[in-house]
Amino acid sequence: MAMPAVAAADGGALQALLAQQLQVMSQQLALLGGAAVAQPAVAAAPAAAPVVAAATVPAAAASVSATAPGNDQPGIKALVEKPFGASARITLERKTDMTAAQSSWLAAFIARYNARTGKSKSFSQDNRRLMADPRVVTGFNPQWKDLVYPIVVNRSKGARMWDLDGNEYIDLLSCFGANLLGYQPDEIVDAMVAQLQAGIEVGPQHPLAADVARLMSEITGMERIAFCNTGSEAVMGAMRIARTVTGRKTIAIFTNSYHGIFDEVIVRGTRQLRSLSAAPGILANAVENVLVLDWNSEESLRVLRERGHELAAIMTEPIQNKYPTIQPREFVRSLRQIADEAGCALIFDEVVTGFRVAPGGAQEFYGVRADIATYGKIIGGGLPFAAIGGGSKWLDALDGGHWQYGDDSYPEAGVTYFAGTFVRHPLALAAAQASLLHLQRGGRELYRSLNDRTQRFIDRLSTAFAARGAPVKAVHCASLWRLSWDEDQKYVSLFYYTVRYHGLHLYEQFGHFVTEAMGEPELERIFTVFTNALDELMALGFITPRAECRLQARARHHAGNARHRAVEPGPDRALAGGQLRRPRATGTERVAVPETGRCGEPTGTRSGTERRRGPARGVSLRVRHHRAATTAGGSPPGSDRSAGSLRFGGCGTGAGRLLHPRQ
Repeated sequence: MAMPAVAAADGGALQALLAQQLQVMSQQLALLGGAAVAQPAVAAAPAAAPVVAAATVPAAAASVSATAPGNDQPGIKALVEKPFGASARITLERKTDMTAAQSSWLAAFIARYNARTGKSKSFSQDNRRLMADPRVVTGFNPQWKDLVYPIVVNRSKGARMWDLDGNEYIDLLSCFGANLLGYQPDEIVDAMVAQLQAGIEVGPQHPLAADVARLMSEITGMERIAFCNTGSEAVMGAMRIARTVTGRKTIAIFTNSYHGIFDEVIVRGTRQLRSLSAAPGILANAVENVLVLDWNSEESLRVLRERGHELAAIMTEPIQNKYPTIQPREFVRSLRQIADEAGCALIFDEVVTGFRVAPGGAQEFYGVRADIATYGKIIGGGLPFAAIGGGSKWLDALDGGHWQYGDDSYPEAGVTYFAGTFVRHPLALAAAQASLLHLQRGGRELYRSLNDRTQRFIDRLSTAFAARGAPVKAVHCASLWRLSWDEDQKYVSLFYYTVRYHGLHLYEQFGHFVTEAMGEPELERIFTVFTNALDELMALGFITPRAECRLQARARHHAGNARHRAVEPGPDRALAGGQLRRPRATGTERVAVPETGRCGEPTGTRSGTERRRGPARGVSLRVRHHRAATTAGGSPPGSDRSAGSLRFGGCGTGAGRLLHPRQ
């Protein structure tokens, strides 16, 4: 019974001890953040200890979330404001520069959008407390808060899908690039149904595993194939393989490449070649063995040559999803040379480019064989499925290498750890086999047709943007494309909500893809919706023409050069405050439009006609447009119509052959 009295008597000492422990914890947190740790001060009087302890915990949190002197790890606030990869984009500050007309339009648009997609909005609100989903909050902005919800879809077919309200959409997102053949291809559905009926046993080996591995090897030229579930797993496995074989730690990657969601590749670099974690919750030491360099830089090549002896691998997204038009052939070939000289692996992350730009992916495009390549997305036929391909020198690290029965052979290579419960899932294998067989049968003609169709679409879209002096470009490689906006445009998000309202499914921060299921009718619809949305938002001033285009337009107007943009019948267009005001159409009209260059200035005469909806009352206008410029041989610049070649659609041309493991 005397124990409580003793505890009470020693309360001051216990409080001092707790304060010391809290101080030690604060120092440990600071060390994890990479900050210098000050020596503890002499303990204060016991009575004051609780006050000191209470202040210590927030200070420790601040030391982790803020950048301390001598520590350039970004704080949590900075990481949230500059999100990495597919992280949610959240804006909390309300803009106050809208005009009355803009505010009125936005309010009316939100009402129309909500009425059209009400069930999707209700789904998000009803399940917000239950579902922790970054996709639901991305794009949050207080000015259009009521637009921030994903479209909820419950069926699809071909290039189209339908939401809970029954609205139809053409899907430009295409499963983030995983969809090449379109939704519900009969042969893939049939293969999956047959496998479901046969069984989906996990644990035993499945005969389809060898069939799928053989198909992948035949199409890509890779010697050995290992399976996993996601692209992130494949990249993680490739890095582990490289370190196992070389016995080295450092892996070089490049700015603006994306390699998945695990800690080590959520990283940014500094000019001092320090690596910084790029998302909250990732410790500084998780990225300390990653070297981040600029893509397509002579300085990067110099660093790689100097530090080649440290490297386990040089890993690259060979055609960056974010910047698909940067295709540095000589730079990539130099990477191959440096890797050979340094004895490290050259890893191609082909999760997006594999089976997208060509049968042999980016390796075929560049004419460079990677030691290890990672694959995902397309090969799964719509299901989670990924793979690692490479030569036996590297892939033997997963199983020890080849051996056989009846002799004294054994797995000789050192083995690392790589496993997963659902690796080689029978349903995924069935879908993968059906997809790969379809691609193998289609061969180069499938890719040539898809890439040419994309090229024509991008050419036409680029011409339309240039004619308007719009602050945006359509950029692409093969059937991967996206819009690249000028940085001074504050209301670009409204473009994506507008086109979604008109039946196109896409996200602002992700790339777009042309699929085999997208024919000319779908591409025509995409073109019409894009240009009409751009016209509407430019007329309202949400999207502004490039500065030089506004100046040129004003100069042409004051010079009386209205004939180049005259609409007959109907009034000439007027310039108000530097913004182009389009006339209100009153009937079917002919528009004489000159061929335009970068800012819509006349450069010649267009040929051919296109019909498009007018910006005012849905009136049909006949607009003359020009065809893509051609070379002396009659093909667009950069094309290669030689026998056996594969046109990559804006990416250049390939040799039309697969590389094989020892080439």
